[in-house]
Amino acid sequence: MRHLLYVLLVPSLIFAQDTINHNLNTKKKLNFSYDFGVKLYAGNSFLDQETFTREGVFLNINVFSEKVITKKTSIITKSSLILSNAFLKKLHISSDFDDVEINSFNTRIPNILSCDINFSIDFTKKIRPLFSNSYSLKFRLWPLFYKKGRIFGGEPNSLGGLISAEEDGSFPGLEKTTTISYSIDYLFNNLSSIKLLLFINSDWGINSLQDFSVYPGLAIQFQKTFTFNK
Repeated sequence: MRHLLYVLLVPSLIFAQDTINHNLNTKKKLNFSYDFGVKLYAGNSFLDQETFTREGVFLNINVFSEKVITKKTSIITKSSLILSNAFLKKLHISSDFDDVEINSFNTRIPNILSCDINFSIDFTKKIRPLFSNSYSLKFRLWPLFYKKGRIFGGEPNSLGGLISAEEDGSFPGLEKTTTISYSIDYLFNNLSSIKLLLFINSDWGINSLQDFSVYPGLAIQFQKTFTFNK
């Protein structure tokens, strides 16, 4: 029971290596990785009454430092450049409005291509030779740009405006200000892995300290890791 509680409280994540080193090492290591995948989350609403999901694809480029605590556990701090695109979708709204004659209409939620710099802290633990799990807390530090509508064309955008789409009053993108996630990893080989993530997005942040709205979701993520110093 003690070991089970330890696994639940201090989860793990395998960052692929050429050989798995079981020697205790407390030194931090600078690593580079990239990952890509698909994700979906729910809980957004249109006109405060019609809920919809947001789904899309993402690509992350990461620089991280790993602090090994024991042979199986570590803490990872990571900075990421995140490029994401939430897919276009349509909503059918059926509502009663006092000032219009129609009570049903269709609206289009545009795709939103965005780029952000994020910071995250992961608590990881290896649970099997080829499996690990982790808890992660991620924050958006710097929104670089977003583009609403189709990827090419004259749609509204913010290039270098340092503001995200939802902060500009638009529909939300694929990323939110804060994310808490839990993942199970499978190691394909010593450098590649696949993750299944369960996460909760939130609008809570420095500019929205009173907003505790949450949005549950899931993702599948493929990751490739490189180590510059061992």
